[in-house]
Amino acid sequence: MCETQKLLLSWRGPQSNQHYFVGCLTRQDGKNDKRYTFSYNQTIVKEAEKEGFRPLIGLSDLNKEYTNDKLFSIFERRLPNKNRHVFQQFMKDHQLNDADEAAWEYLKETKGKTATDKLSFLKPVYKHNDTLSYSGEIAGWSYTKGQNEKLQVNQPVKLIIDETNPKDRKAVEVIDQVHGHVRVGYIQKPFNQLFFKLLEAGYDLEGHITSIDPSDSRPTLGIDVALQNQIIDFQALSYFIDVTD
Repeated sequence: MCETQKLLLSWRGPQSNQHYFVGCLTRQDGKNDKRYTFSYNQTIVKEAEKEGFRPLIGLSDLNKEYTNDKLFSIFERRLPNKNRHVFQQFMKDHQLNDADEAAWEYLKETKGKTATDKLSFLKPVYKHNDTLSYSGEIAGWSYTKGQNEKLQVNQPVKLIIDETNPKDRKAVEVIDQVHGHVRVGYIQKPFNQLFFKLLEAGYDLEGHITSIDPSDSRPTLGIDVALQNQIIDFQALSYFIDVTD
């Protein structure tokens, strides 16, 4: 039996500051081996190219699905040397004995960010049986942080469709009901498409603030949704959903 895990490769546009989920990296653990796969999301790449995105070195063919038995070198370079203290401490803190497993978890937890580009790895939405789980930064924070100084970790927030948004008809607002029903920000793209579908189907969606970045106070949002009997077509959104049923 094989277990497949997924991470989304995001490129942040320099003008819009928007996340473009340009590709998907998967890791498949077999009984005796591992296989890594990378492919581009061509629709999103076309949008990102308008802001200057270019294919990655060594992964230049937008139409190809790349496979390797090791983590691709362009992503491997985003990790500290496995003999360095910071990596060894990460393995210890997360109780990991396998260096390959630790490398994957390191990308997941640190987002694999560097100071030299605008790439990062983000977690997908996880679907397990009839539950969806999501964790991600709240978009639009730079515009709303002045009115959200009282926001706190573990505080509940509500999701609603922003029906008046002129730029995105599927925009989903995150609302602080505790402190004056003010806008905290938005569900970042493309995850908004999923929560828009759920809200449109009649779901009453709430989440909570899981963390607040000490450097710029940007909040991270956590959402858990128990799926009901309504039929939601996840097929078109499958590239950012990791199914573990």
